[in-house]
Amino acid sequence: MLQQKEDADIMRKTLIILTLSLFFIAGAVAWAQTSVIYSVHGKSYFSVDIPDNWMVNVGTEDDAALAPEGEASTSRLITAMPADGALLWFGMWVPDDVKNFSEAQTYLDSLRDQLLTEVETKMRKTGEINGMKAYYAEGTGKKEKEDMDFSAAFIQLSEEHVAIVIYIGPHETTITHGEELKQMLQSVRSELKPGGE
Repeated sequence: MLQQKEDADIMRKTLIILTLSLFFIAGAVAWAQTSVIYSVHGKSYFSVDIPDNWMVNVGTEDDAALAPEGEASTSRLITAMPADGALLWFGMWVPDDVKNFSEAQTYLDSLRDQLLTEVETKMRKTGEINGMKAYYAEGTGKKEKEDMDFSAAFIQLSEEHVAIVIYIGPHETTITHGEELKQMLQSVRSELKPGGE
C-alpha cells in the first residue's frame, strides 16, 4: 500500500514536470513564430520576426548586477540564437541618447573592444528597411583570438531613436544562417507613433 502511494507520487511529479516542460517548449515555439516587440517601460520601439526554432532572450546592454545601487540599468537588449547550437550572437537594442547614425557609430565604437578586436570593415552602405533609413557595415574581427564575421545595421526608427542590430559569428555560421539573419533584419518595423511618441 505504501509502495503504491510512493509510485503514485512519483508518477504525479513526473507528469507535472513533463507538462511544465511541454509548456515552456510550446511557449518558446510560439515566440519563434511571431513578431517580438522591443519595448522599454511600456513604450514599444520596434518589432522583429524571429525564425522558427530560434531562442530569444531579453536582458540589458550591460550586466544589470554591476549597475550602481539605485541607478537604472542600461538599454534593454534582445538576443536571438538558433536552436542548432551554432556559435553566433545576434543582438538588437535602442541605446539611450542615440538619435542619429553619427551618434550610433560613436556609441558602437565605445563598445568595440567588448564586441570584437582587430576589426576590419569591408563594406559600408546606406539604404532603407521598411521605409526607414538604414546604415549597414560588414567586416571581420576577432573574439577571443577566433576569426569572426560581423554585420551591423543602424535603423532610424524616428527622429529621436536609432535601433542597432548586430550579428557576430564564425564564417561557417554566416553561411549556414545568413539567409535567416537577413530576413530578421529586413523584418524590423518601427512601433513608434509619428513624432516618436
